[in-house]
Amino acid sequence: MLSGLSNLALLRDARSRRSSSYDRSGGNEDSVRFAPGETREILRTSGAGCVRHIWMTTKGPEEALLRRWVIRMYWDGEEHPSVEAPLGDFFGMGFGMNRNFVSAPLQMSPGEGLGMNCWFPMPFADGAVITITNDGERTNTLFYYVDYEEYDRPMVGAATFHAQWRRENPTDGWMDPSRRAELQSDVWKVWKLPEAMNPTGEGNYVLLEAEGRGHYVGCNLHIDVFERQVNDWYGEGDDMIFIDGDPYPTLSGTGTEDYFCMAY
Repeated sequence: MLSGLSNLALLRDARSRRSSSYDRSGGNEDSVRFAPGETREILRTSGAGCVRHIWMTTKGPEEALLRRWVIRMYWDGEEHPSVEAPLGDFFGMGFGMNRNFVSAPLQMSPGEGLGMNCWFPMPFADGAVITITNDGERTNTLFYYVDYEEYDRPMVGAATFHAQWRRENPTDGWMDPSRRAELQSDVWKVWKLPEAMNPTGEGNYVLLEAEGRGHYVGCNLHIDVFERQVNDWYGEGDDMIFIDGDPYPTLSGTGTEDYFCMAY
């Protein structure tokens, strides 16, 4: 796939297309209103192509609005979606929040993250469908662009894009709650307990389960602490990636904060 400014001058055999919520009358009512429980297609196309960019913004009367919307994507006539997630989580922000952030594949900006963008390329060989569902209890409004390309033939060697959303509430922990008061004074002692040692990943929170040929491109992880305590930060949970049925981690990390390119 082409990427980077160095490729801007290269000609390609592609036809640019867009599906959007623009006002068909030529006015400025560039949005679609969804009744509670309503699902609409925002893209349906046939043949080979690739989604290149998705932009959205929403408005509505409900709290945590971005958790009320659900986005689903279907490639090549499949019955079950390859992508299924709340809208805000799909664009990189959990708990129904809008916040400004910028990354290469995802961003929310400006003005409290109201404009949501996805730049992941999403190729398809024989058609694509993207739907949005309003799972809220009120009528909510969506503005959107889906920019995509059409090709005469499928891209060679291209995988299809998949995204899972999952939640555990509350998240299971390994420590006996009855020992919490005893261990509050020395958080380093907690990490040296025998029950804290976990070389196999047993009982870990699962980010992804997938089969078949492909590659993992990353995740966004959102954590809330309902009961404050001394040792309540999100770090030190080692990431473990098991590839092709390996019984022990193929890739082992040094802590959640390190996996997300930070440090203690």
